[in-house]
Amino acid sequence: MVDRADRMQEAPSGFSRRGFLKGMMVGAGAVSLGSYEAVAQMISGPNARPVRGWGVPEGLVRLSGNEMPIGPSPRAVEAVLENVYSFNRYNRNRDIYTKIAERHGLPVVEWPPNTFTPPGAWVTLGCGSSEVLFAVASAYLRDGTEVVEASPGYAGVFRTAEAYGAKAKWVPLTSDFQQDLDAMKAAIGENTRVVVVTNPGNPTGVLVPPDALKKFVQEVPSDVIVFVDEAYIEFSKNPEDRVGAAPLILDHANVIVARTFSKIMGMAGLGVGYGLAQPDVIDKLHQNKGGRPSMLSTNAAVAGMDDHDYQDRARAVTWAGQEYFASQFDEMGIEYVPSQSSFMLINVKKDADEVVRKLREEYNVMVGNGKRRWEMDTWLRVTSGLQEENEAFMAALRKVLVSS
Repeated sequence: MVDRADRMQEAPSGFSRRGFLKGMMVGAGAVSLGSYEAVAQMISGPNARPVRGWGVPEGLVRLSGNEMPIGPSPRAVEAVLENVYSFNRYNRNRDIYTKIAERHGLPVVEWPPNTFTPPGAWVTLGCGSSEVLFAVASAYLRDGTEVVEASPGYAGVFRTAEAYGAKAKWVPLTSDFQQDLDAMKAAIGENTRVVVVTNPGNPTGVLVPPDALKKFVQEVPSDVIVFVDEAYIEFSKNPEDRVGAAPLILDHANVIVARTFSKIMGMAGLGVGYGLAQPDVIDKLHQNKGGRPSMLSTNAAVAGMDDHDYQDRARAVTWAGQEYFASQFDEMGIEYVPSQSSFMLINVKKDADEVVRKLREEYNVMVGNGKRRWEMDTWLRVTSGLQEENEAFMAALRKVLVSS
């Protein structure tokens, strides 16, 4: 049976409202153009009704959560099944710390028996990378302290830090949606404890170049934590960019890097991520965490790290989706931000609340709402899905834009 992720269907021709209407005004005249909706129905293309995506009900197109559309890694599934009758025990796969450290070129330490974590580790695990973000906020950001971050940005650290009485200094993106590292450095004050760099950016998908990030880390005061959130960096087109900031940790005790198995590894529902830092920092993060990944999650993660074929397929389907979207947006005249992530940020120039509502209620398509999340009134964030999901989204978007 052919894997759905390998069926890269040819993209249909793009939508030109002027060309379509002009064509309809000539010829047999068999159709009455009583409304824009009637026109939209005729040029609509496929809809969500027959779409069957992995992990969601049939007929639902969910391009809102930056999930991996090709399903989980077979190796990860096998690892879960092999251990499914053992989760009455606390056992975790003891290889996970070693494999993560080796993956990033960090020191590997011994894990003595009867300990939950290896002492002196350069790795901490989390229930998704969100727990690492929580630990950073809890460890370093309290009353009167500040965090510096680009805006619009993910803001995961601040959402926790705000409850502790910390404040944020928001630094606007540049005109090309890049994080303004010079302005972020200038925003650091005496109360700044953490600077957040999300790489690639969320919701932009724009990558901070490695040389620029290295220079930034070197120039930030050593008593200020540089927290680099790399949830999506494995989708970068250039393999060298996927190395990320981990090598900087060896020489900089103020650098923390977070990654997750939820995106490129396709394990969003298992909730496993990790942080990288020097051992003293890791110890502090351990003191500010509330939980740990399950035995099944850690076994799946260890297996998934070795499934390079799966990761290649995940990148391929993501890139193919973005190329398809870009071709459609270009023909429709829709502004978009070229992405190094698993999603794209697009400007539909209509109220995002209304567009998102219509997509969901009328066409069973879910996308991210830039207005609600980032105060970007006319912007949507759209995850690359399977080709049939992408086509159903484009068909629905055409109808919504014509009828709104």
